[in-house]
Amino acid sequence: MAGYDAIVIGSGMGGLTAAAIMARLKGWRVLVLERHFRAGGFTHTFKRPGGWEWDVGLHYVGGMEPGAMGRRLFDFVTAGEVRWNPMPDSYDRFVYPDFEFAVPKGEAAYRAALIRMFPQESAAVERYFRDLRAAHSYFVRHTMANSAPRPMGAALRWFNRLRSKMPLMTTGEYLDSRFRDARLKALLASQWADYGLPPAKSAFATHALIATHYLNGAWYPEGGAGTIADAAASVIRDAGGAILVNHAVRRILMDGDRAVGVEAMRQQGKGGQTVLFEAPVVISDAGAWATYRKLLPENAAVPFRGELDSATDGFTVATLYLGLKRDPRELGFHGENHWIFEGLDHDAMLAHQDELLEGKAHGCYLSFPSLKNPSATAHTAEIIAPLSYSALQQFRDEPWRRRSPAYQELKGKIAGALLSLVERHHPGFSRLVEYQEISTPLTVEHFTGHRKGSIYGYPGTPERYRKLWLAPATPVRNLYLTGADAGSLGIMGAMMGGVSTAALLLGPLGFFKIVAAASRAASRNNGTVPVTGSEALIASK
Repeated sequence: MAGYDAIVIGSGMGGLTAAAIMARLKGWRVLVLERHFRAGGFTHTFKRPGGWEWDVGLHYVGGMEPGAMGRRLFDFVTAGEVRWNPMPDSYDRFVYPDFEFAVPKGEAAYRAALIRMFPQESAAVERYFRDLRAAHSYFVRHTMANSAPRPMGAALRWFNRLRSKMPLMTTGEYLDSRFRDARLKALLASQWADYGLPPAKSAFATHALIATHYLNGAWYPEGGAGTIADAAASVIRDAGGAILVNHAVRRILMDGDRAVGVEAMRQQGKGGQTVLFEAPVVISDAGAWATYRKLLPENAAVPFRGELDSATDGFTVATLYLGLKRDPRELGFHGENHWIFEGLDHDAMLAHQDELLEGKAHGCYLSFPSLKNPSATAHTAEIIAPLSYSALQQFRDEPWRRRSPAYQELKGKIAGALLSLVERHHPGFSRLVEYQEISTPLTVEHFTGHRKGSIYGYPGTPERYRKLWLAPATPVRNLYLTGADAGSLGIMGAMMGGVSTAALLLGPLGFFKIVAAASRAASRNNGTVPVTGSEALIASK
């Protein structure tokens, strides 16, 4: 196993992206270590007898129209082997007790639909879309500063400080200062679970990132999210790298102030074996908290360790996976997402999230993987709702898939509450269900190692943007951070974290080298980017 140029801890979107880019542009041999028995992190899928298949994390992606930079980067990382299909033009439907709103594709159409419904707020709606762009630009500069040469990074941060007031308001503060209608404020915040914090806690910059992300519509990978991991893995292996599953990294090996490798536990049946791997570069896709609090030795010089423990808890959910006996289009579903809310107060909804365990759901996200994936062989649905880690923490030390009857009983109550909520809005839905199973924050913790089973990285609060250590560079020589905590939340955000990490490794103007390589490859191949061996010459230009 000798001779690797880098070790990546975790095979999530950020780790795969950083590894694939370095493989393509520098010919690096990268070893990726994954604790799960499947590679891909939140991009992997799982199946059950009956032909049912579900994604565990990716439900839709914006910014994937041909020619968009996000699409070019995704294609570069996956060698153009992933086919992206557009979702319906009304890809999101927001459902409230006394009104519904179907989000149309395109900024102009979205803006016009809002003004038709809320004509008295037309000026504020127009301003909202301008503010989204401004806050999104703030985020882009913030991200670029993390991997830019030091003088450029300092200039970008200085420029951002002058324009930070609006982006670093909470989403709730922004909405309250711009709008009067409570229904409109609730509607505009409907996608808050896409970034994991309700309006009172999330930064408007975080909200703007997600809101602008979907303005040109939503996309879904044909064959499911697992095709992303498979394609990126092929790029890594073609350069001589490897991906090893069932390898849980326990600690980062140090030589003085340098990271020189990792110690991992290789799972073998019910037992395991300790194995050591060495490389001149170590890249962690395990998240900032796990990297700095669990994997590095206590004597490593990490001055901000205490800040990690005081951070707001990450977003945690219960997911009900459903195998359907009939086509859900019978009930009028066409592949769009349904955000169902029992009230207008999103902050109150999160505050009452644990009432799921009492059989009461205040809101949920309903999605149909089979309707988004034309290669699906059986119909499926997913219902997702917030649920705190603390609500089930008493069962944390029980073995996965063999937890106590009390835990199973609570899972049954969760399933009943979520099905009842959907049934109230779509009578007959429950009769479509043939199979069901539930994941909880304990499931996520078991497979990912994320702190308290959170599904995103460091929470997108205003304070996040003041943490300069949430960046690819770390205080430890030869150790780099990647994924959501080096970029932003979600699949695209994690990918951009991988891009930022690779940009830092490529040296000055690394980001522009990656963009240039992805754009040239797309131009050469009509938008697709097949692997043609090491592309170090592109990176050196």
